[in-house]
Amino acid sequence: MGPVKLFLVEDHLLMRQAIARALSVNNKYEVVGHAADTAGFMSNPSQAGADVIILDMMMSRHACLETLQQLRQMGVSTPVLILSGDESKFNVQAALSAGAKGFVPKKSDLAEMEFAIDAVAKGGTYVSPSLANQPGEGSAEQGSAYDSSVLSPREREIFVLLAQGRKNRDIGAQLTISTRTVDTHRSNILKKLGLHSNAELVRLAIAEGLVAI
Repeated sequence: MGPVKLFLVEDHLLMRQAIARALSVNNKYEVVGHAADTAGFMSNPSQAGADVIILDMMMSRHACLETLQQLRQMGVSTPVLILSGDESKFNVQAALSAGAKGFVPKKSDLAEMEFAIDAVAKGGTYVSPSLANQPGEGSAEQGSAYDSSVLSPREREIFVLLAQGRKNRDIGAQLTISTRTVDTHRSNILKKLGLHSNAELVRLAIAEGLVAI
């Protein structure tokens, strides 16, 4: 049996080179290609032969969840292993809900990284044991910041429509309310959820299964 073939998607070249070198030392893995973003991945012919895609969740050009969505829409079935410096339970749940097969914190050692690669390459899933003891979204540490149950029925309705990418004026027309009223609801929604942008709102909706990818 030959080495497990890997493709790295990470926006920092130095990081890609470091990961590739570390994983190629014992000839158990072969990095067949790497790219800074989804476009670079899809244009690289080597991606077709990869057994596992390693995707950095903190890419600057393409949000991780958008990348996972694009890969699925393009028919890419290669399992994706997320490598992230942000190991909050919210991010883990969002990534897995969006189609990732594994999640490894950047603080993990090489042995755990290899274990995770082997697991997803064989068709399984992997989430680092270090993430199992995190407090849940409703804990005292995180409060209700990521719990959409705090929203009123109208706010929740608008929350879902916003997560679907609908424009404020279109939401207003659909619900027979003014665009200004939609703006006010949006501000209240973000405040209640402890979010700062529509991108974060979309991630929460995906994590809670309210928006299909």
